[in-house]
Amino acid sequence: MVMPIPSLLCSLQILLIITLISQTIAVLVYDKINNSHYICDQSNNKANYTTNSTYHKNLNTLLTTLTSNTDINYGFYNFSFGENNDKVYSIGLCRGDLLPSDCRTCLNGSRENLTTVCPNQREAIFWSENERCMLRYSNRLILGVMEDAPYFFSNNLNDSSDVVLSNEVVTSLLNDLTSRAVKGDSRIKYAAGSLPGPTPEVIYGLVQCTPDLSQTECNSCLSENLQQIPSCCNGKIGGRVVRPSCNMRFETSFLFYQPRASPPRSSPANTTGSNTKPCYC
Repeated sequence: MVMPIPSLLCSLQILLIITLISQTIAVLVYDKINNSHYICDQSNNKANYTTNSTYHKNLNTLLTTLTSNTDINYGFYNFSFGENNDKVYSIGLCRGDLLPSDCRTCLNGSRENLTTVCPNQREAIFWSENERCMLRYSNRLILGVMEDAPYFFSNNLNDSSDVVLSNEVVTSLLNDLTSRAVKGDSRIKYAAGSLPGPTPEVIYGLVQCTPDLSQTECNSCLSENLQQIPSCCNGKIGGRVVRPSCNMRFETSFLFYQPRASPPRSSPANTTGSNTKPCYC
């Protein structure tokens, strides 16, 4: 598959964010070959699991069966498996425009990549190419917890033909999409759309939260992304900010998502979670 030129340019300027919390380090890595990002949490108080241990077996069971429920057609999976210290929690999120079959394919591919690049880690996150899907797992409760770090951002190397107007349109578009996305339900919190930019440009945008977040939490996460846009992507024709709980992207004259059909009809996902402060420590 040929990568669109804006994505190629965007991939040239990936800025890696190192998050320091409680004197621990979580480093995000960019895989140039697969155009993907991943975090293998190697914090000292999250000891690695050993091969063929109970945790390892629970992790394999959970990840290999994550997408087996074909009744889920809204792109959000959250399951746990095991007990006590060997319990594993997982979240799978697909970009809101993906078909269910494409979503499962993306998550299954991410599973294979994640277990390869993060062997023996008790916590890890993997974002596929163009954030088509995100897969994460942990030995702690992650459902219903808004996590804004670690994060990464990138931009297209090209400047807009009218920086001032472009910045205004991008801000207006992403603000509008945020207000729409936060009103989603426990299945999907996603919005995409476009606005005319400097002639003859069209600016396309997309925002999404993991739908286990409350409206307030989703808005808070996306607002942090929006505040990052001026420093990472000022006057650029494309950019994105990606966090574990939400992501935001815009591109100029490059439709990087597919128009979404009517919302799926299905039982809402379980959104019971925890108010525990997120911490890579």
